[in-house]
Amino acid sequence: MPKGHAQFAVYNKTVNHAVKAVLRSPAHSALSGRLVVMTVTGRRTGKKHSFPCAYAEDGPDHLRIHIDWPEKKLWWRNLKSPSPVSVRLRGIQRTGIGEAQGDPKTDLWVDVKLDPR
Repeated sequence: MPKGHAQFAVYNKTVNHAVKAVLRSPAHSALSGRLVVMTVTGRRTGKKHSFPCAYAEDGPDHLRIHIDWPEKKLWWRNLKSPSPVSVRLRGIQRTGIGEAQGDPKTDLWVDVKLDPR
């Protein structure tokens, strides 16, 4: 694990659990204008990981998810090449392809191209 990751991971897991619960509930509209629940599959383990992320819509069926502190977050590494993802966007489950873009040392984001509805 990266230096300082353990403490960050414990805090993040606690907060993420509460935020995911809200985003998956009928009260999702309080947060879903700026947050999605994204699910990625681990490239080595095959295990699914879900977490809330801030997003911006970058055209129809296209999301851009900026990654703050990429050195402390590990999930984006599963998207170094185009990979299936799912997102809960404004209360609706969607699927698509996500790919990490940019440089982890300067600016990193994930482009998500959602499948048409």
